[in-house]
Amino acid sequence: MNDSIWTDIKTKEERSLDKDISCDILIIGGGMAGMHVAYYLKDEKYKTVLIDKSTIGSGITARTTAKITYLQGIYSKIEKICGFAKAKEYLNSQIDACNMLEKIINEYSIDCDYEKSDSYLYETSSGKLEKEMNFLEKAGVLFEEKNLPINFPCVKAIKVEAATFHPLKYLNTLKNILLTSNVKIYENTRAVNITRNNNYYVIRTLNGIIKAKKIIVCTNYPFFVIPGFMPFRLYIERSYVICGKGENKGFNAINMDKDIYSIRYYKDNIIFAGLTESLSTFKNNNLNKLENIYKKYFGDNVTKKYQNQDVMTHDYIPIIGKVSNNSNLLVATGFNKWGMTNGVLSGKVISDIVLGEKNQYEDLFNPERKISIPKLLNGIVQNSKISYNFVYTKLLLPKSSKYYQKTINGVKCYIYEGNVVNKICPHMKCTLTFNDSEKTWDCLCHGSRFTLSGELINGPSVDDIKMD
Repeated sequence: MNDSIWTDIKTKEERSLDKDISCDILIIGGGMAGMHVAYYLKDEKYKTVLIDKSTIGSGITARTTAKITYLQGIYSKIEKICGFAKAKEYLNSQIDACNMLEKIINEYSIDCDYEKSDSYLYETSSGKLEKEMNFLEKAGVLFEEKNLPINFPCVKAIKVEAATFHPLKYLNTLKNILLTSNVKIYENTRAVNITRNNNYYVIRTLNGIIKAKKIIVCTNYPFFVIPGFMPFRLYIERSYVICGKGENKGFNAINMDKDIYSIRYYKDNIIFAGLTESLSTFKNNNLNKLENIYKKYFGDNVTKKYQNQDVMTHDYIPIIGKVSNNSNLLVATGFNKWGMTNGVLSGKVISDIVLGEKNQYEDLFNPERKISIPKLLNGIVQNSKISYNFVYTKLLLPKSSKYYQKTINGVKCYIYEGNVVNKICPHMKCTLTFNDSEKTWDCLCHGSRFTLSGELINGPSVDDIKMD
């Protein structure tokens, strides 16, 4: 996979798990959510352990645009499905999350290039912005109507004050803070299985066994199917990112049209993301299309291009809390593209649940919350797309001259430049497809990704591609 703009910094890796251990709380996943769960538990009496299959922040967090804003263009969607009260409650949670993140940065003087900046929500033609403005006005949010300060298609825009930062600089400092507390961190330690044994869980990793009283899964897309039936509650959207050199205009923006375009600046870098699509409509050429749009408006100065994946929920509200009302198994997922705010919020909500304290947003994010008719219909649409992908990829024949299919010892395989892999994803047995832009094998059902040689990049799969 291609490197992102944030992965240029070098950090010290923590050791991997090298023996069987026991703990009170195990956090699986070292992105924004997992690290903030650990942060809010760091001074408690519990023996807390955090593991990550790679290094801290190197997953989806490393490929984000890293905006810290509550102007997300999502509230009118939530209002339509869940009503005004729930949409306003979600808005309040995002404002609180922005303040929580700023408080942590200021309290520890974290050097992460945190900057206040104008945050714009705009549209080119859709008419959706008016609905969002109506909601914000009813919710008492003050905003200014003002067009984008650059030459880019825009018929209407609003702005509020928000912020941006460098996510890996932030998480690496947070890691050092945690290491001086009661939290132990093991990197390059992949959890592959969870089983229940009386009053504790047994977590098998590639490095050893961990026994824990409570499990908190913060792996972007949960790797377990039961309990909770998470694959039926979530779906994946893929976005594309182009970075280049240019003058820093000091703002960030995202639109509300069908073709999404996000703009953000970092030092002398322009970060242009968009052309988001459900994996069910993956076209394999949107990265090139986005690059052409970038060059048209920002110049021929591209330095990086890559892809990212976001976990979406059917009501646009994250899933944070107890799975199947089990107080010992908790999850944080489905951030709907807003992982910076919802990551820090997950830490506070889950830590409060663990500590037996009532959090004001616990019911809002409850994984077992009631299903409304609009949410149910949206879920049916998205799950039908996943089902279609499962069938479609089973029948799909390779259309590229760069790789081909061959049966070896009864196993249907893909072969590309000497790399031979089973064409079946080990997660839920969907057929893999070839991602020509980043040279990876991708699952279009649930978003798992693998290197050319079959090594796991992103879950929910916990296994490399198997040849048996």
